[in-house]
Amino acid sequence: MAANLLIESLESRTLLSGNPANIALNATVRADHVQIRADLLKFRSDAFGNHSRLLSDVRAIKADHVKDATTVLPLIAKFRADEKTVRSQLNIDRLGQRQVELADESVIVGDLKKIALDKGNATLLTADRAQLLTDRIKLQTDLVAGLDARVATRQTGIATLDADMLAIVTAAQTDPNASPKLVADLQKAVTDKTNGFNTLTADLQTLVADRTKLIADLTAMQTA
Repeated sequence: MAANLLIESLESRTLLSGNPANIALNATVRADHVQIRADLLKFRSDAFGNHSRLLSDVRAIKADHVKDATTVLPLIAKFRADEKTVRSQLNIDRLGQRQVELADESVIVGDLKKIALDKGNATLLTADRAQLLTDRIKLQTDLVAGLDARVATRQTGIATLDADMLAIVTAAQTDPNASPKLVADLQKAVTDKTNGFNTLTADLQTLVADRTKLIADLTAMQTA
């Protein structure tokens, strides 16, 4: 069974840092950004932890002479094919989000440049900062939409992969060439895979919630 690593790209530090007086972020919004950074780091940490466990599981299964279990091998091949399909769709989702994110970030960089050019003109700066706030809200809204798409892909994928993994364990339990240790190690891999997938999905859902809070706090700044 393949061990894959799905890692969230960290948000551009340029867009999360800087002089608060220049980018006009209040303390609540800055705290939201800190929380989002923590969410992303937790996702990355969980992804590495899951990857490490799955690599250990794969090594154990190979050592159990899984190739001798002829009824199990075709089911493992099906699992790998389905997992590849899920990974491919997640990659498409991530690239689509990244494309939109880059476009939004480019607009924000333009806003920051205009603020620098208009320094000293209070009227222009007020308009510039209002536009920056609007564009920051759009970026976060687009990021939430992208995360929602990835969560949906994960939830659909895990249903398929769960069925594949259950079939693998069931076949191993009746295969005359599958040792009790192989059955146990396959079951452990299934548990680790399912738990890992669910953990990363929960991490993304937390990130969605915290980005949604950031959108609300940014929106509140528009009427402050």
